[in-house]
Amino acid sequence: MYRTFIVKSDSKADMARGGISNECDCSDADEPSASALQSRDINQQSKSSTLSFLDEKDPTEESFTVKRSVKREVVFQARKKEGSSASFPSFQGKSNKDVRVQSDSDSDGSAEDIPPDNDEGSSSTRSSSSGSSTAQRVIIPDARKIRAAKEKRRQARAQQDYISLDSPHTPGSGQEEGPSSGEQNSDNELDDHERRIEFAPKPKTLRERMTEKMGSDSDESFSDSQEEEDQQMWEEQQIGKGVKRHQKEWQAPRPARQKKMDIPETLPPVSVDVIKKRIIAKLDSLREVHRAREAELRRMQLDMEMAKSSLESLENHTTEEQLRFYRTMNVFSRNLLECLSEKMALINSVELDVHSLYIDQAEVLFSQRREALQEESSQIQKLTYNTDSHSNGDTAGDSNPAWQSLSEEEIGCVPCDLEPTAEQQAELQSKRDDLLKKAQEVFADVQTDFWDVKKILSRFDEWRISFQDSYSNAYIGLCIPKLLAPLIRHQLIGWNPLQAGEDFEALPWYSAVERFCHGQGYEETENMDMTTLPTIIEKTILSKVQGFVELVWDPFSAQQSQTLTTLCQKIQEDYSVFDGEQSKPVKAFVEAVIQRLRSAVDNDVFVPLYPKKFLEDKRSPQFQFQNKQFWSAVKLLGNMALWDGLIPEHILKELMLEKLLGRYLMITVLNESDSKHTIQKCKKIADCFPKSWFIDLNIGSSLPQLQNFSKHLLQIAHAIFNDNNGSSSTRKLLSDVLFVLKNIKAHDSIRSITEKCHCEDLLKALQ
Repeated sequence: MYRTFIVKSDSKADMARGGISNECDCSDADEPSASALQSRDINQQSKSSTLSFLDEKDPTEESFTVKRSVKREVVFQARKKEGSSASFPSFQGKSNKDVRVQSDSDSDGSAEDIPPDNDEGSSSTRSSSSGSSTAQRVIIPDARKIRAAKEKRRQARAQQDYISLDSPHTPGSGQEEGPSSGEQNSDNELDDHERRIEFAPKPKTLRERMTEKMGSDSDESFSDSQEEEDQQMWEEQQIGKGVKRHQKEWQAPRPARQKKMDIPETLPPVSVDVIKKRIIAKLDSLREVHRAREAELRRMQLDMEMAKSSLESLENHTTEEQLRFYRTMNVFSRNLLECLSEKMALINSVELDVHSLYIDQAEVLFSQRREALQEESSQIQKLTYNTDSHSNGDTAGDSNPAWQSLSEEEIGCVPCDLEPTAEQQAELQSKRDDLLKKAQEVFADVQTDFWDVKKILSRFDEWRISFQDSYSNAYIGLCIPKLLAPLIRHQLIGWNPLQAGEDFEALPWYSAVERFCHGQGYEETENMDMTTLPTIIEKTILSKVQGFVELVWDPFSAQQSQTLTTLCQKIQEDYSVFDGEQSKPVKAFVEAVIQRLRSAVDNDVFVPLYPKKFLEDKRSPQFQFQNKQFWSAVKLLGNMALWDGLIPEHILKELMLEKLLGRYLMITVLNESDSKHTIQKCKKIADCFPKSWFIDLNIGSSLPQLQNFSKHLLQIAHAIFNDNNGSSSTRKLLSDVLFVLKNIKAHDSIRSITEKCHCEDLLKALQ
């Protein structure tokens, strides 16, 4: 039998502690009579109080609702106690009680069973509720009954038959509490306004931290072991499935018809050659592998030897000794650099003064030659084009003793070099000696260890012998040329590369450097300083020679050109600086030579042209002046040919053949009326050509630039044969023409001359 009650409460604590619990706990109070209880029930039904019967349709079921401010719904259902039927006969038919708490705004709910209180509690609750509404006397239970009610409530909580409104735990959490903890959670718990607000989590004790750490480690290890077990189980399952499937496939009945394999009755024959080829191929591959292994073994042996040598060097030279040596070299290098940086300005000053002496002398000679040439040319020009018929070249030749008739030897003679006078040479020598004395005083206040090249290199030689690895790792061979450059330039102050008899190899620095690079024990050092001397030659010697080429060298001087080219040929033979890919100093030197030769051809060559009537007279000043200028140009042609192998061949051909020969010399040769003089001039010109130009030349014609030259010789030969057929002088001239054509490899012209002039014997004589 069920009953329904509606209980309204506005306080959570009141509802939990007083509204339900206290009323239910008062079951052991003084029991009223049954008639009184029935009368109370009737009065309660008639009055519209807080406690009222809502549903009277079902006499076996009653429900009550607790309205609270918290918007949730909780349903309580309690079982009837067996011992309560005797005390209250009016309620014997009622077996259970339903308690439902509904929220004003939420229709959802949850129900949970709780153990019921006794009927006395119910009657006391009804009496107290009705008493409050009828202003009757309220019976307050004593302490014993309160404790008994609390104990019953604790037991009900332990069974989790209902949810406490003030409990922070969720249903089904499975957390069991003892009697004391339950009482503290329910009765001794502070209200919301009395609780202390925690703004930070409480610090954990050492035991709690250790427990948490051990728990996490055990969880990780457990999870890892669980994963491994799962993985192993999965693998075993997969393997088992595969084995079962395989067994099923084998156990499955085979089809009735099976395809037969096509097996040939006869196999292709295998010959001995095929087997031999396969064996040879296999043997070759094994040999290749063997060679690779041997090469690797040699590399390993070389590395082992190097490691042993390094170990021996480390054992022989202690760390303290190395440190002491490195400190000494460090101090020496710093002092040497400070000394050279201080003396560099003095060295440059003295070197510039000496160089200025040679430049001034060269400029004086150049200006004298240009002035003399200009004066003579203007004077002859006046004589040639003088309107007065009585003042012709003959009278001028008689009045000027310098323009007398020339002999045959003098006509074909190359002019001499322009040399300074004795007074100019003496003055130059005096100033040069003063500057050399000044140069010797540059290192007068310096110890010999810091300016003597031999002693400086001995320090580095000691380093190379004692500590070879660190010497090579420091690239000392690349630093020495720049380090010794000031000292070498100091010794080269008085050296003139354009003057014969002076050789830089006779100076003290050269012997010291050569001994350092090629001295005793040079082969054992694996040629680590092999490029030291060639680098010094390129950066120091050629740089100094370049200055003389640009400002002092006279391309018309045979002596200066011969000395300069001899020096360059020697450097090329000993150090091969002009072969292959040239360095920057070498390129700058070659470019300076080319520019100087080009300037001489464009600005200093002058071969005038005069009327034929003046040139036929060998005593005329016009012929003599033209003859002198022609042979001066031929001299320049020969001086330019000395540079063969030092400057590019195509540039040399351009300067010699296209510019000098084609622009100046060929015009004079074509205007020559005397065949004998023409052949003489052509022979001199052909002698100037380098022999290397005609070594790999194809048989037939000569160089393209010499086509006009060979054609003119062919015309001269035909003219000589037509004028003087069969005479001895004619055969002599034809022999000279064939000799010139043979030197320039003009075989077509030679063949034409021999066929027309019938001079095969002359050609055989030349061979």
